[in-house]
Parts: sequence; C-alpha cells; structure tokens
Amino acid sequence: MTMKLELSAEVQAGLLAQAQASGMSLEAYAESVLRERAQATTESDSSGQPFWKSFTTQVHAIPDEVFERLPKDGASEHDHYIYGTPKRNA
Repeated sequence: MTMKLELSAEVQAGLLAQAQASGMSLEAYAESVLRERAQATTESDSSGQPFWKSFTTQVHAIPDEVFERLPKDGASEHDHYIYGTPKRNA
C-alpha cells in the first residue's frame, strides 16, 4: 500500500533526525514506526497485556449484583436500552 502523509516542517525534521540516528532513510524509519505501532495495537492494550486478557480481567472484576441488574434481552434490544427506541420483540 502506498500512503502520502502531509507533515509539518517540525514533525518532518524530528522524524528525519530520528531516522538518521537509527541509520535509516526517512521512509524506512516511518514504515518501521508504523509497523511497530500496528503490531502493538493488535497484540496488546496500554498495560501491555493482550486485549482478551485485559477484557476478561475487567469483566471478572464486575460484581455479580451488577450482572443481575442487566436486562436479559440487552443484546437483542440494545437500541431500546441505548437510544430509547421501541422494543422490537415486545
């Protein structure tokens, strides 16, 4: 994929300096930074844990009383509970 980026002079100068310090061209350095960011985004969250593990930990931390108060038809009627639309299966 080809991508064109409009960078301010300050950002371009900063990236160029970092690229030169790494012994890379600006294009190669930008690609390596973007590749690292994309990989980090798909593999983990900000805590460094995989997304599924972080999500599971957070769900297990919710008290049972909270789950008991959730509507049983919450998935099928989410528009009703979020936006107040009439229930579809009332």
